[in-house]
Amino acid sequence: MGCHNFLVAIGIGIAGKIAEFTVAPVIRQVGYVIHYNKNLKKLESQVGDLGAARESMQHAVETEERKGRRIEAGVQNWLTKVDEMTEKANDFLKDEQRAQTRCLRGFCPNLKVRHHRSRKSTKLVQEVADLCGKKDFGDIAYDVQLEEVCSIPAKDYQAFDSRTSVAKEIMNELRQSNTDIIGVYGIGGVGKTTLAKEVYRQATEDKTLFDDVVIVQDVKKIPDLDEIRKRIAEKLGMDFLGDETTDKRASRLFSRIKKKKVLVILDDIHEKINLEIVGVPRVSNCKVLLTSRTREVLSGEMRTQKEFQLDLLDAKENWSLFEKMAGDVVQNPAIREVATDVAQKCGGLPVLVVTVASALKNRSTVEAWKDASRRLKKFDKQGFTKKAYSALEWSYEQLDDEELKPLFLLSGLMRGQSIDLDYLLKSSMGLGLIKNVDTVEEALDALLSLVEKLKDSCLLLEDSDNNQIVRMHDLVHEVVIRIAWRDQHVFKVAIGDEFKEWPNMDFCTKCTMIILKSCSIPQLPEGLECPELKMFTFSSRDADHYLEIPSNFFEGMTKLRVLDFTNLSIPSLPPSLQFLKSLQTLCLDQCTLGDVTLIGQLQNLEILSFRMSKFKELPKEIGQLTRLRMLDLFGCSQLEVISPNVISNLIRLEHLRMGNSFNRWEGEVVISSERRNASLDELKHLPRLNALQIHIPDSNILPADFLATSNLMRFHICIGSAWKWNDVDGYLNALKLQLNASNELHQGLIMLLKRTEDLYLEGTEGVNSSIVYQIGAEGFQKLKHLHLQTTFTNFIN
Repeated sequence: MGCHNFLVAIGIGIAGKIAEFTVAPVIRQVGYVIHYNKNLKKLESQVGDLGAARESMQHAVETEERKGRRIEAGVQNWLTKVDEMTEKANDFLKDEQRAQTRCLRGFCPNLKVRHHRSRKSTKLVQEVADLCGKKDFGDIAYDVQLEEVCSIPAKDYQAFDSRTSVAKEIMNELRQSNTDIIGVYGIGGVGKTTLAKEVYRQATEDKTLFDDVVIVQDVKKIPDLDEIRKRIAEKLGMDFLGDETTDKRASRLFSRIKKKKVLVILDDIHEKINLEIVGVPRVSNCKVLLTSRTREVLSGEMRTQKEFQLDLLDAKENWSLFEKMAGDVVQNPAIREVATDVAQKCGGLPVLVVTVASALKNRSTVEAWKDASRRLKKFDKQGFTKKAYSALEWSYEQLDDEELKPLFLLSGLMRGQSIDLDYLLKSSMGLGLIKNVDTVEEALDALLSLVEKLKDSCLLLEDSDNNQIVRMHDLVHEVVIRIAWRDQHVFKVAIGDEFKEWPNMDFCTKCTMIILKSCSIPQLPEGLECPELKMFTFSSRDADHYLEIPSNFFEGMTKLRVLDFTNLSIPSLPPSLQFLKSLQTLCLDQCTLGDVTLIGQLQNLEILSFRMSKFKELPKEIGQLTRLRMLDLFGCSQLEVISPNVISNLIRLEHLRMGNSFNRWEGEVVISSERRNASLDELKHLPRLNALQIHIPDSNILPADFLATSNLMRFHICIGSAWKWNDVDGYLNALKLQLNASNELHQGLIMLLKRTEDLYLEGTEGVNSSIVYQIGAEGFQKLKHLHLQTTFTNFIN
């Protein structure tokens, strides 16, 4: 009996195993046929989810790339695999329409085909799901060492033999193991910076020579060693902490450099720089290239091991450059002979060749060229400074537009390390230099047009990194100061120069401008009798330099049109401010401000700027400035109070800039009995407003007709608490929206959307999809960038 039970148990066990290995697989195979349609729909759904995940990842990638970051290889590989998988799955689904999944003339399923395709779709579903599950990366991008613009050869760069040979000698010297510091010297305008950039480009391309190459330009304009250290570190991808001592920063930079082969290029130094204090070691793996106007600075003060002189262009090179810059007009046989003589008088100094040739580019008469030849003195090494000035002054005299000459001089006088176009606009409008314009927008267009003309004349230079600023060659700048002192009686203390004393009484009576750039003044005099003074600017070298303005200081400046105090701590404004009846532009930028209520007395003021200043309340008296056309409050992050009706009283206001500034707007319904702050409805009372920067954290206070009748041409508008201002693209019309289901897309916002170039959306899928759908329906042609904060499907084309 026991044996029988034992055999039965064995039989049951064997049968169970047979069922496990035969019945279960059979059921699974049958399931492929039964769930054929279900499996295909599941694949379609998974492919859709994968596509949405890819779209979201692509947006994130584009955002990081705009920041200049490099995308991780894993992310790139994932995107590639997603594309391949999507194509594979879509091809399979398309084949479904052609597959013979039914037999007997369509009345009976073709079980074999359905089984095969269902099984394959199940496998694809798993592959798609696995790939979709890998979409979550930690960091999708990483910071890379920024590439200098000069690593790409300039389109107007000419590789003259005299320059090519020097560059070759420098590169050979940098390869020598016993060389660690060398220099290039030559007169101003001879092309030292251009040569330094070319060496940078070649050293960067030769990956075997250096691991890192750094170039810092215009070193003589950098105020201190810590700033030089900071710029070198930034270019090496380092960050300094705010509380680090200078010694610690230098040690960290030293440690970073000594680990790799590094070339540091410091362009245009004019005095000794202690490289050890900066953090640049004199070790075998670190090479230093310096440029300067004098050999003494290099060999005598910096102890360079070898110096290379950059000489003037020879006659052939001189003519080649002149011919290129003057254009086809010199091909005219009647002009060519005179042009050759003019070119010779430039003496091979590149800055003169370029400037003079550009000034004559469109002169098609022989008489104009003969006049130029007669006026230009022959340039040679003897007395080169005086003759160079003379040639550049001649180029200045060729500016035939009545607006160009004063704007050129103002640009040079405003020049620090660069020339800010926005500040140039405020100053030139205040001085009345831009003619025949009725609005700020027209003035801006005219300014940019004039700046382009000055660039065409090579009197202004483009900045390679920022289109909101322009530059000026040192030699040209020196000529501006010379002309301004002689003809306009301008008193200027430039960056790095020491302020010694105020001008004497005789000069003051003729003085038209006083420009004090980044200097330190113990105190202001009780008053200055400057009856012809049109512009007074004073910027401190030290942050929050305390400035007590004497009560009678402005009494003798009744014709003043532009007043600028920058980087100062000003407890109050003096009563003599009331004498400035002609004042058009007032800039109190980057200041710590106390009582400034007296500004309300400046009834003719048109431009008022508090950019980046510290104060908590905008005085109510500002509302009395009914002629004001521009109010700049950008970066006033401590501003908390703007009383009701102050903004609405500024009925002529055209530009209102409040980016990263006041955002405590109040709605129509106020809990307390009295409104404390400005409301958005006040913007309706500004009929001329056409440029606006504003942040509205609470979308619920948006009026139903918000900006419905506006004619905004320039705007950066953030609506919602999720947004930060610092990632707004300064060059595009930007709109950031964070709306909820209770917010309607009113006509004003729809009009803004049609003009928006850079759009950010954050919110629920339903709200944002409605906006995206409207974008597609309306066809917003100006949109360049769309940033979505949530996952979307079927809404983006």
